[in-house]
Amino acid sequence: MSAGSLVVPLVLWGRKAPTHCISSILLTNEQDIVVSGSNDGQICVWDVSKDLRVTPRAMLFGHTGSVCCLAQANLSLDQYLLVSSTDNGEMCLWDLSDGRCIEQMKSASIHVKILSYQMTVSKDVRLFTHGFYPEIHVYDPLTLKLLFSLSAKVAPDWISAIYVLHPVKRQDDVVVALSNSGTAKVWTLTGNETKSMEPLYEDESKQIRSFNALTLVCCQYNQRTALVVCPTYFQVYDAGDFSLLCSMGSFPGERWAGGDFLATDRVILWTSEGRGYLFKLNANCVADSKEFRSRVGHLTERSQQPMLYCVASASEDLPLTCPPAMNYYAGHRASVDKVLIRGDSEGRVILWRIPEITERELTQLTQERFEEPPELQPVVNLSLQEAWNSVSPTPAGIVDQLYNDDDSPFLDVTATIFIPTSGQIVCGRENGTIVVMPATKTVILQLLDGSHHTFKNWPPFRVMQGHTGKVTCLLYPHLENTRYEQRYLLSGGMDFSVCLWDMFCGTLIHRFCTHGGEITQLIATPSNCSPRILQSVASVASDHSVALLGLKERKCVMLASRHLFPVQVIKWRPLDDFMIVGTTDGTVYAWQMETGHLDRVVHGMVAEEILQACDEMVDMQSDVLASQSLISAVKRRNVMAIRNVAQRGNVQIAQTPVLVNHELSKDKSYPLQIQGLRTNPKDADAHVLFFDIEALIVQILSEDYANMSPATLEAHGLIGQAEAAKQHSLHQSSNPAKISGRLGD
Repeated sequence: MSAGSLVVPLVLWGRKAPTHCISSILLTNEQDIVVSGSNDGQICVWDVSKDLRVTPRAMLFGHTGSVCCLAQANLSLDQYLLVSSTDNGEMCLWDLSDGRCIEQMKSASIHVKILSYQMTVSKDVRLFTHGFYPEIHVYDPLTLKLLFSLSAKVAPDWISAIYVLHPVKRQDDVVVALSNSGTAKVWTLTGNETKSMEPLYEDESKQIRSFNALTLVCCQYNQRTALVVCPTYFQVYDAGDFSLLCSMGSFPGERWAGGDFLATDRVILWTSEGRGYLFKLNANCVADSKEFRSRVGHLTERSQQPMLYCVASASEDLPLTCPPAMNYYAGHRASVDKVLIRGDSEGRVILWRIPEITERELTQLTQERFEEPPELQPVVNLSLQEAWNSVSPTPAGIVDQLYNDDDSPFLDVTATIFIPTSGQIVCGRENGTIVVMPATKTVILQLLDGSHHTFKNWPPFRVMQGHTGKVTCLLYPHLENTRYEQRYLLSGGMDFSVCLWDMFCGTLIHRFCTHGGEITQLIATPSNCSPRILQSVASVASDHSVALLGLKERKCVMLASRHLFPVQVIKWRPLDDFMIVGTTDGTVYAWQMETGHLDRVVHGMVAEEILQACDEMVDMQSDVLASQSLISAVKRRNVMAIRNVAQRGNVQIAQTPVLVNHELSKDKSYPLQIQGLRTNPKDADAHVLFFDIEALIVQILSEDYANMSPATLEAHGLIGQAEAAKQHSLHQSSNPAKISGRLGD
């Protein structure tokens, strides 16, 4: 795609919904949008109607790690802004109206929770974060810049839970936190804190018996009591001096995952199994009661426990691969319901409306004898796949035309490559076959209505069979560098083999059986290697091995198979004859490509410096190439070539991969690009169609102008009279009748 041009993306999802294992979930203040983050890094935006019907609207891509926490970045109703954070330190600011990523940053701090709070004095929204570090960080949600940090002077430790509140009749804000070791800490914020100030230490601290707390919540109705939730018990404290008022353990086979106050005398707790429990607290825990604090210091195991009066559960709770994400939202105004929301590993969103139970109804429940408390059924229970199935017509896939017959089994697309030079799309499938189709006709068939839907076997396609398992990756090396033959197509499979195909004839040329695991990636070698390596490609397998496969020699040139961990990155030092392999544990292996000798193995900072040096070499080579392209263009007096080099600039050239450096003088803009997309390695490929509007207009106009006569072009003011006369003379000189007449003379 050309830089700065308008590109319109369109996704062909296919019949199966993408995997969405929910790791965090959020409901906006107005309760009209649900946002769910997944373990694979994607964020799904669901619209909620007034009658609490949920519809998935968008899926946001941008994270490379699991989404740990979500927070609303503003309180305005004009624009919904969302902040997300992952387990590898990434933070992004999203506009939920159109799915744009506005800001992004990456830090060494891994956040476990983000709490959005509007400051009392400045009225600005701030993000309070805690995680795998001993401070509380405060960020500006609109810029994602760290404003200041709250540090601990007494017993510093990782913070496990925080809560921010505004005391009544005061103009400051109070931050209450619990450390992993069970120390309660309190900070007071005046609104004048900056990053350049001295460290902000706690005002008070007290050791309590709450270890590895998951949730700390102060009662929003009176600010007198605090709820602390730990995996095996929950406790209610007096918020003034953190005196223990009551404690209750978790149920057999379940662990507490979070909780909140429903009222001054009621709490809701949810568990790792995805159920919610509603309790009525004892009078000892209710600030308005005369018995408040009457049991302080006298609590025993036989003390009266909170009364369970309702259970929120789904009717068909299936086994889950990981604990669901749950949250409770009380609503900031009377017209908004109290809601318990859950997202699970199946991409399912479940929502319960918490009813208002009066004291009279609660007394009646207390007097009734029942073996199990009443169950509260959800008002929303929808998975992403169920939403997919409800769409009519079914979401289109790139190869749906192959399955018009109901008896033919549906095969997932497991690998995709688009070849813009020939306008073909190549899809590898789960049964080991490879389908080659014309891309434009395939897109027309899936997106546009017309008589072409009545044609049989249209568009035409070719099926190549060679793998016994699913096709895992594809490579068309000529697209990376023109030194490779145009007919070569490579495919890697689950059967540990790499197949070399003649793409024009559809025949299998050679099968490389070098690896001991399924092929995960195929990579073209750089353009400045030795002649032997120039005609090779690199293959990466799940057995942690890397091989250089000679396409002309039809054999393995070099095998690097001593890596202890999976291969994460491959870089090149072609002038030194080195292939640099980085693994997931941070180790770097330097291999000589010609001899296959392992030159060195390095770890730590030295390994990072070697990988960085490879990137710097790429930039240097790109700068040299740009200079050579400009010099050669001047020598040839090619004005268009000089203009293209000047417009691209060295920055754009430096960002282009080394594999295509020799083709930087060419125009890489195509009206259509197709990219395979998957949210999980086990998913089938969805396909994103990128329509470059500028390139499309240029191509349409070029075809129209090519069919016009010089007189027509002159009439439209597209060329001048001199150019029209020149074109007319050329047109006349190339007339077949006159040429044949001259030959006849």
